[in-house]
Amino acid sequence: MHEIYRTRLDALGESWRAWGELGESLTDAQWSTPTRCTGWDVAAVYAHHSVFPLVMSEPPPLVDAAAAGQPLTAAEILRRFNSPGGVAHSMAETVAEVAITDVGRHTRRELVERFAQAGPPVIHRLRAAQPRLVLPWPASGGVTTLVEALRIVLMEATVHLLDIQRALHYPPAVPDLALADTARLLAEVASAVEFIEAATGRSTDSPLPVLR
Repeated sequence: MHEIYRTRLDALGESWRAWGELGESLTDAQWSTPTRCTGWDVAAVYAHHSVFPLVMSEPPPLVDAAAAGQPLTAAEILRRFNSPGGVAHSMAETVAEVAITDVGRHTRRELVERFAQAGPPVIHRLRAAQPRLVLPWPASGGVTTLVEALRIVLMEATVHLLDIQRALHYPPAVPDLALADTARLLAEVASAVEFIEAATGRSTDSPLPVLR
């Protein structure tokens, strides 16, 4: 468990560093480039994901682990979110509005500095945390563990970094550890039988996509 946790922290630190370095190089035109996230330009994607280093800078809310029930895995949370009527659908417009509004309130420099300034202290602090620490996950209706929450944040960092690189016609450049962990997580979200049979060419009924 501790090795998996450390690996995910390493991957997240590398990913946030890539976000920061890419942001430093963007022109005004590139910041305004539309992405495949409908209605979001590059700046909006930066605003959306850069909230994570800020939120994670604060200590997590205290949870009575004994009363909270069985912690959800990252895959279980994502299945709930992306089920018909789940928050990935019901809150999509709200999430988009928050990101777009955030762009208007901050300079491009401030968005980039969230990764460069807030990111490293977050990674450093989490290295001393307990992977099995129980904490609430917003809108999930339950709790999860820190090691599983970290997995969702890493997936978000990976997918949205690819969104930006594709929008700018850059070759994919995401840390290998982040790609590997994200690929495993998305495979776990899918129906196992349907995924195996589609991946091995035994069925044309693909369970993908698993995320909105």
